[in-house]
Amino acid sequence: MLTNFTTRAAALSKMAAFPKIITTLLIVLSVMLITRFLSGFLLYWKKKLIAKLDAKDLASFSSVETKIVIMHKIVIFGVYLIASVFFLAQFEAVRHIGVALLASAGVAGIVVGMAAQSTLSNIIAGISISFSQPVRLRDAVIFEKEFGWIEDITLMHTIIRTWDNRRIVIPNNTLANTVIENWTITDPSLLGVVMIYADYACNVEEVRQWVKEIVNASPYSTPEKVAGVQVVDFTEKTVVLRVLCKSADAPSAWNLRCEIREKLLERFVKSGVSFPKIRIINEKQQLPIPGPGPGMAI
Repeated sequence: MLTNFTTRAAALSKMAAFPKIITTLLIVLSVMLITRFLSGFLLYWKKKLIAKLDAKDLASFSSVETKIVIMHKIVIFGVYLIASVFFLAQFEAVRHIGVALLASAGVAGIVVGMAAQSTLSNIIAGISISFSQPVRLRDAVIFEKEFGWIEDITLMHTIIRTWDNRRIVIPNNTLANTVIENWTITDPSLLGVVMIYADYACNVEEVRQWVKEIVNASPYSTPEKVAGVQVVDFTEKTVVLRVLCKSADAPSAWNLRCEIREKLLERFVKSGVSFPKIRIINEKQQLPIPGPGPGMAI
């Protein structure tokens, strides 16, 4: 008789578990369908908005993409959270725990609030960043003297990919309360500066012509072909020239500056332009006597 009772109890237990299994499968299936539908809808919306933008308007493109990416993560997080609540609500023990927690909601709320203060502040800061947009995806930024690009913005943190391919992970709360230098928030183009320390015998007009030729032939320059040369200082040894150029973005500006230095050095050598010299005044003859110089620094 005891055996029959045990068998019936096991059968009833299996019958009681069967609806929970069906409900769990329905919850999982619903989550998969809802997340796929929402992802497809947001992707379609993103493509539709971007199609209306000018292909060259990178700022608007980054703005739309950042908002949709953060919105997608918030929606998916909400779906998983609701699904977890429905899944746990199947079990009596969990429901009893929930009632007990509601009964002591005041104390529980204080404890949970204190424990999750950092997490909640990061999530709120992440949502704030996605809409106020001090930084956007692919923006070129300088954060604490580190140059890089915004690679990802999540609900908890932002990832910066540095120029040497490292990753800086910054909590959103820290990013929202720290000064960050954004090079592409309005216009990604940059002015590049090259300083030249030349000898006083240098022909500035000739250098200006060389710079124009280099910039006009360079693939890193903007269509405006900005090329300026200014005499910005006199020192006891050299005349200081400043070369101005313009590129479409930070990497191109770096490459253009390096190209200008390299090709100007080549022009100086081929043209026989004097390198900076140390001049010593002979008290008797009152004439400058050239001495060995340190070489022209560009």
